Amino acid sequence: MGNLTVDKQVKVSLSVGNYNDNVLCDVIPMEAYHILLGRSWQFDKKTTHDGLTREITFTHMEKKFVLYHLTHSQEGKDQLQMKRESEKTKSKIKG
Repeated sequence: MGNLTVDKQVKVSLSVGNYNDNVLCDVIPMEAYHILLGRSWQFDKKTTHDGLTREITFTHMEKKFVLYHLTHSQEGKDQLQMKRESEKTKSKIKG
C-alpha cells in the first residue's frame, strides 16, 4: 500500500446512546462509512477493546460506556444499504 497524504480534517459530532462527544478526524478517500477512532481518542478515553466479544469500553466524564459490535446479519444489512445509497448517489451525479 502506498503513502497517503492527509490534507483535510473535520470535527465530527459523535453520539451513541447518551454519550456525546466531538472528535477531530482526518479525511481520506474510502469506500466505507465508518469512523476510525485513533490512538489519541483511545488514550484520552481510557479505551479497552475485548478481542473476543469485540466490545469497546471507554470512560467519558467519569461514566463508563460500552460499544457493541454489529452481528454478522446486521453488518450484511448495513453494507447492502451503504452500497445502494452509494449507487443511488453515483447515478444522480451521472444524470
